[in-house]
Amino acid sequence: MDSKVKRLLMAAVIVISVAGVEYVTGIEILGIATRSATDPVATVQTETTGEAPSGPYLRLATWNLYNFGRSKNDREMAFIAETLRDYDIVAIQEVSTGPAGAQAVGRLVDELDRRGFDWDYRLSDPTSGDGSERYAYVWKTSRAQIKGRAWLEPTLSRSIDREPYMARFQERKSGSTFLVASIHAVPRSKDPEHEVRQLDALHPRYASDHLVVLGDFNLDEDHEAFSGFRRLGYRAVLDDQPTSLRRKRRTGPNGHLANEYDNIFVEMGPLHISRGGIADFTTAFSTLREARRISDHLPVHVDIQWTATSAPAP
Repeated sequence: MDSKVKRLLMAAVIVISVAGVEYVTGIEILGIATRSATDPVATVQTETTGEAPSGPYLRLATWNLYNFGRSKNDREMAFIAETLRDYDIVAIQEVSTGPAGAQAVGRLVDELDRRGFDWDYRLSDPTSGDGSERYAYVWKTSRAQIKGRAWLEPTLSRSIDREPYMARFQERKSGSTFLVASIHAVPRSKDPEHEVRQLDALHPRYASDHLVVLGDFNLDEDHEAFSGFRRLGYRAVLDDQPTSLRRKRRTGPNGHLANEYDNIFVEMGPLHISRGGIADFTTAFSTLREARRISDHLPVHVDIQWTATSAPAP
């Protein structure tokens, strides 16, 4: 069966189970650009530090796509696909729980397919606590494959409102794997510190895996709540880099950015951070109000390699 047909059927099943911009802006992602319909010089500013990978790697990204499924028209969806096209795996937070959320993820993958590679996806069940939402993973099938099923972490469903969405991914050529945990912590007013501290428990629970914990933590990476991760040898991709958008721009180079909420924590030793950074898509828009129609968060990305002593999973 054609892969696109299979995805449409998958989306239809999910919808049944839960039911019932006048522009396409040109962007530049790691050196690849497309022409803008309204502003030929508009680009997404990709800020990356580190060195290009020298061996097998996967380019992993995380993006909180504000109200995904309830607030994106076709042209905005095309812009999102252009922004994500050069990543291998993308973890998405804040997918709506209604039928439109499942449909939006399927529409995004169709848009990505039109850009030269085949993509696949998995969509979580609604999370179990207050502020329920879904998570999603989308990935480029020529570069990565999922191992087994993806799952909402049951051991954290009582202590974290939107428990992490877990999936193992394998780099196709080397066979090397890592386990990804995607999280959207509660807002600052509801004590995200408590939820972040619970994430340490994933390390011993999945001791035989190489773990990457990413998402929207609603905390900056220097907060004491991450001390457990640091003791276990995890490293944050971003340091002192705001990722959430203000409503009104202030002066200075980061005057449009507010808080250091989004990040990727990598288990160092078995894994190696080659390079990482942000994709500042706001540079493609004349106002923050327009940019916030896409999201109120920037994507964060990292190129992950495996160390020489890290054996591929069977």
